[in-house]
Amino acid sequence: MASLTIVSIALALAGLWLCFIGLRRLFARRALSALNFELSGLIFLAVAAVSFVLSSNLYLYHRLDYEAPVAEIQFTELSPQHFTADLQRGEVQQQFDMWGDEWQLDAQMLLWKGFASAIGLDPQYRLHRLSGRYTSISDEREKRRSVYALSEKADVDLWLLASQHQSWFSWLVDASYGSAVYLPMSDKAIYQISISRTGLISRPMNAPAREAVSRWIGL
Repeated sequence: MASLTIVSIALALAGLWLCFIGLRRLFARRALSALNFELSGLIFLAVAAVSFVLSSNLYLYHRLDYEAPVAEIQFTELSPQHFTADLQRGEVQQQFDMWGDEWQLDAQMLLWKGFASAIGLDPQYRLHRLSGRYTSISDEREKRRSVYALSEKADVDLWLLASQHQSWFSWLVDASYGSAVYLPMSDKAIYQISISRTGLISRPMNAPAREAVSRWIGL
């Protein structure tokens, strides 16, 4: 993110300098030369603006290291198919009212290409939402749902833009990469969620969680 911000500033300064030279040449009555400098300066400023928007949007994301732990979630059963979920993300702790048999966590991932990769931008991610789900399809259709946003709403959502307009951004970023993990909810179960370049990974961290996973997969 810092490298992209530096590039944005450098492009903006270059654009302003070219525009300044263009104005000087215009006052010197060298109209054609002035026009060339002004156009070049405006192009640099436009690219700087786009680069700055990308840089500011990336502050909503986190650098993706090799299988980094990103969250821990613990459940307390209130009634059948009704749980409280305590989600710990770094120093941030949140509590959610969850309905269903399973929990699902979604993440969005940004993998860079070309110019962005060349200037050293690392793959990045953001946790997108937490939701409850039912094992039974009929329950999923008919019973109460629970879904919560985990990421801040951005004025310009780079992941959404790149996903919807792949032909425009295909040279810069591969944003079609989303990942999700889901496992059973159970009283006192604790799970750790990690993320790698291939997506989200969740592991049971205590006996109630391991027992719930064993029943869930039929062991």
